[in-house]
Amino acid sequence: MLKASGDSMIDAGIDNGDLVLIKKQSTAESNQIVAVLYETSQTTLKRIFFKKNNVVLHAENKGLNDIIIENKEDLCIQGVAIKVIKNLK
Repeated sequence: MLKASGDSMIDAGIDNGDLVLIKKQSTAESNQIVAVLYETSQTTLKRIFFKKNNVVLHAENKGLNDIIIENKEDLCIQGVAIKVIKNLK
């Protein structure tokens, strides 16, 4: 279980404070939402796309830019999001 922090995935229906159930695995397919570790020791939740020469971590928020990973070795997929638990407002 991962607690979403921030607004990078709001257009996918994942809001700050939501709980995201993550299926632990080290691989993913393009277009899946993944928990991934890259460059820092913090996990981030993004939609992943595998391109010919790089990996794109896409925030589901029109106000944010994609993260381009040139070297696949620089990222560690921790799991794939399978369910979101939200607080009622």
